[in-house]
Amino acid sequence: MKPKRIVRTLITLSLLAALLAVLYISQTSDPSNPHASIPEEKWIHGPKGHGYAVKNNQQPWKQCYECHQKEGLGGEVYCQSCHNQSGIKVVIPQKPSQ
Repeated sequence: MKPKRIVRTLITLSLLAALLAVLYISQTSDPSNPHASIPEEKWIHGPKGHGYAVKNNQQPWKQCYECHQKEGLGGEVYCQSCHNQSGIKVVIPQKPSQ
């Protein structure tokens, strides 16, 4: 074989392997769950866990409620019930009326 053909064949095989890897990885993750790649314990109690997300998320109606409701957890009422059970006094940001 000519050297150019060998190089083209290697490139083609590399691209095919990369495509298969991307397809495999995309099938094993849940794109609708932003927490899927983080272990639950780290997400809840880690330094950039729930508290960090809440403090830096001032639009929960846009970023949290929809997914939480889809999972059967509820929206604002669910958040408030957890805060009440924990004895945490917090004002949940409200969706601005348009």
